[in-house]
Amino acid sequence: MTQILPLAGYRVVDLADEKGELAGRLLADFGAEVIRVEPPTGARSRLLPPFAPSGTSLYFAYRNANKLGHVLDLESEAGRASLLDLLARADVFIESEMPGRMASLGLDPKTLSERFPHLVVLSISDFGQTGPYRDWVATDATMCSVSGMQFKAGVQGREPLLTPGAMAYDIAGVMGAFASMTALYQRERTGYGQTIDLSVLEAVAQQTDWSFSNGSMTDAKLQEAPQTRFGSGPMYRIFPCKGGFVRLVILSPRQWQAMRAWLGEPEYLQDKKYESFLGRMEIAEALNVMIGDLFATMTHEEVAFEAQKRGIVCTPVLAPGEVLENVHFRSRKTFVDAEYARGERGPVPAGFFEIDRERQGFRTRAPEKGEHSARIAAGLWPDHRSKPVHPRPAPSRPFEDLRLLDFGIGGVGVEAARLFAEYGADVIKIESRTYPDFIRTVMSTPLSGSFASSSRSKRGLGINLKTEEGKRLLHELARHADIVTENGSTGTMDSLGVGYEALSKTNPRIVLASSQLLGDHGAWADWIGYGPSTQPIGGLVHLWDYEQGDEPAGSTSIFPDHLAGRLLAISALAAVLRRRKTGRGGHASVAQAEAVVHMLGDLLLKEGIAPGSVKPRGNRSDRGAPWGTYPCAGVDQWVTISVRDDADWAKLKMAIGDPEWTKDPRYATAAGRLATQNELDAALTEWTKARTKLGVTSILQMFKVPCAPMFTARDQIHDPHYQARGYVRWLDQQIVGWMAMEGPCFHASGMQDVTIFQAPLMGEHTRAIARDVLGLSEEEIEAKLAAGVLEAAS
Repeated sequence: MTQILPLAGYRVVDLADEKGELAGRLLADFGAEVIRVEPPTGARSRLLPPFAPSGTSLYFAYRNANKLGHVLDLESEAGRASLLDLLARADVFIESEMPGRMASLGLDPKTLSERFPHLVVLSISDFGQTGPYRDWVATDATMCSVSGMQFKAGVQGREPLLTPGAMAYDIAGVMGAFASMTALYQRERTGYGQTIDLSVLEAVAQQTDWSFSNGSMTDAKLQEAPQTRFGSGPMYRIFPCKGGFVRLVILSPRQWQAMRAWLGEPEYLQDKKYESFLGRMEIAEALNVMIGDLFATMTHEEVAFEAQKRGIVCTPVLAPGEVLENVHFRSRKTFVDAEYARGERGPVPAGFFEIDRERQGFRTRAPEKGEHSARIAAGLWPDHRSKPVHPRPAPSRPFEDLRLLDFGIGGVGVEAARLFAEYGADVIKIESRTYPDFIRTVMSTPLSGSFASSSRSKRGLGINLKTEEGKRLLHELARHADIVTENGSTGTMDSLGVGYEALSKTNPRIVLASSQLLGDHGAWADWIGYGPSTQPIGGLVHLWDYEQGDEPAGSTSIFPDHLAGRLLAISALAAVLRRRKTGRGGHASVAQAEAVVHMLGDLLLKEGIAPGSVKPRGNRSDRGAPWGTYPCAGVDQWVTISVRDDADWAKLKMAIGDPEWTKDPRYATAAGRLATQNELDAALTEWTKARTKLGVTSILQMFKVPCAPMFTARDQIHDPHYQARGYVRWLDQQIVGWMAMEGPCFHASGMQDVTIFQAPLMGEHTRAIARDVLGLSEEEIEAKLAAGVLEAAS
C-alpha cells in the first residue's frame, strides 16, 4: 500500500548551489515540498559535469529530482521580497553561500530566524561560519584533501587519490538533511526553528573512518605512528582473478578456518596462531600467493559466490556498467528507468532509504529553470506558518525524550545510535559476553579506540538473548524504547526473536532501523561483509583509482561505514517523524552497498546513458585544469589545487609570480588547458615541491584560488581551524586512556552542545537499567545475574 511520506506537509526553500544540494533532495525524497530557487542566469550546478550527450548536467539533474523550479533575482529588492514571502510560509530554508554573502543582501541567518521564529535556517559552507579558514575558497576536491578522506587512498610512490564524483559536497548534503530533520523534530516540542551552521569540512571528517580517534591515542602517548596509504592494505586486500578482481576480508577465526579448508587444509597452515590476523601477517606473502593462484582460475563473481557460500567475506570489484546490470541490484530495483530531465531518460538510483519495504526516493525529474514559477507565484503555499506565542526557550537536547536500543556491531548501527546519543537520546548498547560488538574486542582488549569512538555517550547493558528470560526482558525494555538500531546479517534479529514483527507486537510505536551489507532483501541479501566490502560491489573501488592502472589502487578507509550509519539515523528519524502523524512505528532500512551506489549516482546515470564513458580519472576533473594533488616539500606532503575557469587561472598565474611558462597561448582557454594537463601538472609541480603544503595553501588562498593541504587524521587534531570550531574533543576513556573524539559537524542556535562521555564497558550499566527502566528489585537483579540472564561489568 502507499505510505504516508514522513515529511509530507513540510515546506522547504532550497538555495543550495553545488555544495549540499543533496540535503534538499533527501528532504524531498521523504515527501517535503521543496522549491529550488535559482538566479535568472541559472544555478551554477547546471554547468557542472558529468554531462549527458545532450549537454544536460547530470550533477544538477541527480541532486534536484523531486523539487519544484523557481527563479528569483536576490540582487533586486523585488526578488528579496518574494523570497521573504516564501520564507514566511516555509519550514526550512537552505543556503550554501560564502559566509557573509547572505548578510550583504540583508538575509543573514540570524535576522531571518528572528523575523520568522518558526523557520529552520540551514547554512552549508565549506569551513563553517566561524574559524580561521571560514573565507577560504574551495571545491569538492580540496575539501576531500583537507577533511582526511584522501590520505589513505592510493599506493606509496604515487600521489594520494581524490574520491570520484562529488563525495564531500554530497556528504555535507546528507548531514544537512539530518540537521534539518533534527531541528524539525525539536520544533515539535519547542515551537521554534533555529539557525544551523554546517561545515562541509567537519561533515566529511566525521565520515572517513576511525583514524582520527586512533591517531589521537598515539599522539597522547607521544608515539610516532605515520599515517599514509598502503593501497588496499593487508586487511582489505584485492586479488586478481579471471577477467576481474575481488576484495577478500578474513578477520574472524571462523572465516580463516573456512579459507583454510578451501585451500585444502595444508598441514603448514594448522598452527593456532594463524587464527588471528596478526598471526597470519607472519606468512602473508606466501598465503597471498596461494590465494591468488586459487582465485586465478575463476571469474570475480565465481570467486565471490564460492567464498560467500563458505562463510568468507568476499565481494567482486564491479565496473559502472556491471553495477547497472548486477542481478542483486536489479532484484532490489536499485535503479529506475526514468526521465531525469525533460525528454531524457536513463537509469536513476531509486533512493537511499526504504521504510516498510517502500522506497523513499525518486519520483519526478529535476525542474527546468523557473518551470514552476507561475504556479508558485499564484499561491502554491497559501498560508503563512504561525509564529510561536511563548518566549523562545533556552537551547536543549533535541532527542532528550527518546530512548534507543543499540544492537549495532562494527561501524554502521553503532554510528547511527551515536548520533542520537550525542543529541540527547538515552542510548543503551546491547551486548553479551558470548556476542560482543566485534569492534570492541578487535584488539583483544575489553575495549578498543574504534569502539570508544562509535559507542561513546551510551550506556551498556549485558543481556543473554539465548535465554527465554533474556528475550522477555528485552521485550519489556522495548516497551520503553522508541528506536532499535541493528546491522547484523540478514535474519539475525528475527532468529533472536527481536525482529520488527515481534518488536512491533510488543510496542506498535517502535521503529526498527536496519542496515545490511546488501540490504535485507534481494538476490544476494544473505551475503556477509564489512564496510570496505561494499566499495567493490558499488563501483567505488573501480573508480577510486589512477587513470592508467593495472589493478585497482585501493584504499584502507572503511568508508562507507560511517556514512551508512548516518543514513540509517536519518531513516530512523524519518520514521519517528512519520509516527507523529500515524501513531505507529515502522521498519526503516538502508543497504550499505546502495549508499555507495547513490554517492556515485550521477556517474552511474551517465554510464547508463553512454555505456563505457565512465572510467577512473585519478585526480583530474572535466571541470578544469590544472586540477589535482601536487607534491610539496617534505616526506609525503601534498596539496590539492583546483582551477575551475579562466578567472581561477588568471589568479593562479599571479599567485605563482606569472612565470614564463604560463604565457603559452594554449593555456589561455579551458579547452587548451584540459588538452595539456600533463605539461601543466609538471610545471606546477616544480613550483609546489619547493614549498610546504601550508605555504602553498597560504599563497593561493591569498589570491582566492581553491587550494587545501592534504591532511592526515593527526594533522586534523593539531590544526587551528579544527580546534577553533570545537571539533577536537579530548577525554580520558577507560581502558585506552586519553583520546580525541570527533566533535559535531554543525552548530545550532537551539541545541545544546553535543553530549560526549566515555564509552561503556560491557554491561557497565546493567544494574541501573534493570532497576530504573525495567523496574526490577535488587534481589531480582542479582538473581538474574547469577542465572546468566543479565551480565554486568566486574
